[in-house]
Amino acid sequence: MSRKKIQITFVIICLLLVSIIIFTSFVKHYSLFDKKESGNSFFIINWGNKSHEITVEVFNSKKTSIFNESYISDPKKDIESQFPFRLESGTYIEVTLDNNITKTQIISEDASDVVLYIDIDRYPDDLLVLGIAIP
Repeated sequence: MSRKKIQITFVIICLLLVSIIIFTSFVKHYSLFDKKESGNSFFIINWGNKSHEITVEVFNSKKTSIFNESYISDPKKDIESQFPFRLESGTYIEVTLDNNITKTQIISEDASDVVLYIDIDRYPDDLLVLGIAIP
């Protein structure tokens, strides 16, 4: 193999390793997988400069409400809470921001360690973003 091919291969391998390291630290930082108590929990993260009311409602597969709680999220603050039950396939979570914007997250598979992230005012064109992590 020529010297140039060896150098190119070395550079590609180094870039892949750096990418893996960056991705791993990004996941650990933003997903909070390292928290032992985070199973079946949710985080409300207010990135903005004003308070918001957030309602979290969970419906079972028969469309019956099984959880309905409201929270006030202060600017630049996080709220962590837990669902008092296991989220199962067919369950869906409806989140409403300031009685105005509603988004739904469907649980597509049974998972005992579901973590829901509710981001508020993170993006100017999307005030409410839901994300789900299954460690």
